[in-house]
Amino acid sequence: MMNSNQNFIETFTQVLKEFDKVLDEVPEGGLDWVESEGEWSIRQVIHHVAEDCNVYAFIIERALALPGSKVILGEFPGNNVWADSLGFGNRPIDTAIQLMHVHRKFLAELVAFFPDRWENTVRFADEEGQQLATRSVKAMMIMLTEHMHEHAIMIQNILDANVD
Repeated sequence: MMNSNQNFIETFTQVLKEFDKVLDEVPEGGLDWVESEGEWSIRQVIHHVAEDCNVYAFIIERALALPGSKVILGEFPGNNVWADSLGFGNRPIDTAIQLMHVHRKFLAELVAFFPDRWENTVRFADEEGQQLATRSVKAMMIMLTEHMHEHAIMIQNILDANVD
């Protein structure tokens, strides 16, 4: 594998270590802390990030196996409704954290095996079939990396707001 490819995969996996490091700072009883009233708790953020793994693993597989295929983003009610409907604020987090680890490893191995397919794309469409966006494997991997990093910062901000 070329060095730039190795760096790309390492960055994708390294952000999980950053996320874990911030989670290690969460004290017992701190999972339900928020930065401010009405914002998501640490527990909700963890489930939200784990959900990305579920959603994007299949989409990235589609891009690798069936370049140019259409992915329908049908009837997604928005993050808050989704989180409430799936109990992000109440469920235990251990399995969600394990899911993140397994998915990161799975996706890192998968895309590393096909470095010549990182520019393969999928076409995102709404339920009426209207095209919303086209994204490459590499762009989706970068998005997942940045998204996890942003939420690690969010959790750190929640900790900072709650620890004296």
